[in-house]
Amino acid sequence: MGNLIVAFIVTSLALIGTWLFLTYVERRLKVYVGGEGSAERFMASVVAVALGLHNVGEGFAIAASLLAGLVGSAIVFAIGFAVHNFTEGFAIAGPFFLKPRGRYEVNRGLLTLLIILALVAGLPVIPGAMVYYSGVTADLMLATLYTIASASLVYALLHVNLAALSKLGGVSSPLFWTALFAGIAFTYTAETLVFLAMS
Repeated sequence: MGNLIVAFIVTSLALIGTWLFLTYVERRLKVYVGGEGSAERFMASVVAVALGLHNVGEGFAIAASLLAGLVGSAIVFAIGFAVHNFTEGFAIAGPFFLKPRGRYEVNRGLLTLLIILALVAGLPVIPGAMVYYSGVTADLMLATLYTIASASLVYALLHVNLAALSKLGGVSSPLFWTALFAGIAFTYTAETLVFLAMS
C-alpha cells in the first residue's frame, strides 16, 4: 500500500510538473519568437517541444528490445516510430498552412525552421533509448518517465486541437469533427499498414 501511495504522489507530481514546465517553455518562446508569421512559428515551436518530450518514451521500447536481444523487434519499433513521428510532423507544420488570409508562402527560412522543429520533436527518442539502455529500469522511474511522455502529448494535442477548433468553425462545426476523424484515421491506417508490412 505504501508503494502505491508513493507511486501515486510521484507520478502526479510528474504530471503537473510536466505541464508547468511546458507552460514555462511556452512563455519563454513568446520572448524569442517574433516577426512576420510569429504566431505560426510560436505554435509550431510549442508543439515541437511537447512532442519531443513525449518522444523520449519511445526510445524505451527500442532499448528494451535490444536489452532482451530482440534486434528484429527493435528495428520494427524504430521503423514504426519513424512512421508515427512522420504523422506528428503535420501537427508541427499545420499552423503555417491554416492561415485565414490564405496559403502561407513556403520559403527557405520556413523550410529551415521546419527542419529544426522536426529535429526538436524527433531526436529525443535517442536519449530516451540511452537512458533505458544504461540501466534506468526501476518501475517507479519508468512510470514517472511514461507519465511525463503522456502529459506532454496531452499538452501538444490540446494546442493543436484548440487551434484547429478555432480555424474550422468551433465545436459545433461538422468540418472540425470530420478533420479530427480524418487525422486519427490516417494515423492509425498508416501505422497499421507498416505493422502488416513488417509482420
